[in-house]
Amino acid sequence: MSHPGFFDQDGGDRLSGVRVGVVTNNEDPKDLGRVKLRFPWRDADDESHWARLATPMAGSEYGAYFLPEVDDEVLVAFEDGDIHKPFVLGALWNGSQKPPQKNTEGNNDIRQIESRSGHTITFDDSEDTPNVEIETSAGHTIRLDDESGDEQISVEGKSGKNTITLDSSKGEISVVADKTLDLSAKNVKIDGSSEVSISTKSLDVSATSNAKISGGRNLKLKGQAAKLQGSGSVIIKGMPIKLN
Repeated sequence: MSHPGFFDQDGGDRLSGVRVGVVTNNEDPKDLGRVKLRFPWRDADDESHWARLATPMAGSEYGAYFLPEVDDEVLVAFEDGDIHKPFVLGALWNGSQKPPQKNTEGNNDIRQIESRSGHTITFDDSEDTPNVEIETSAGHTIRLDDESGDEQISVEGKSGKNTITLDSSKGEISVVADKTLDLSAKNVKIDGSSEVSISTKSLDVSATSNAKISGGRNLKLKGQAAKLQGSGSVIIKGMPIKLN
């Protein structure tokens, strides 16, 4: 919503330096990433012309896109000192809008991007537990740990019961599902150069066409009860064959 006032007048003041402003509108009709502002030193109903936003990178449909929210405090400069040509240099924290992190110990280890709803990207440069973490407001996380002896990448659902862990220090990958783990592909290959172990209460292996189980040296099938059945012929071949 636009408000008539000082900024609608022709001519006007020339301003050097920078000023503090507050965002009043971020719904740019031309989709150029601009905002409108009000200034504490002007009447409350005075709204600026559309102000462009300075950003670390901007190009044709690419760049760093962080549009200020309405009521955010920002630092403003004016092109050639013209009050009708404002642009936003950056955002400011204040007594009522505080940073998402504190530097109480003075180490300045944390860098963080946090969205309005609480999604975060956190860079932790601490010597003991350096890591990068992406977390949604619901608690889903992706974490990359560089801690010496415990280097790993982990993906975890908000419940903590569904996880994927790639442990670089141990050379292990762990996938844990609370209820069901579903692997689906045109071709699936499991290859263990030393050993493959499958342990479960009940195991069902089926193929719609052919099934083959082979051992390079020995094949052992064992159970308290065993049943071998074919709807057609059953062939058992070996030299010798022992049935007991």
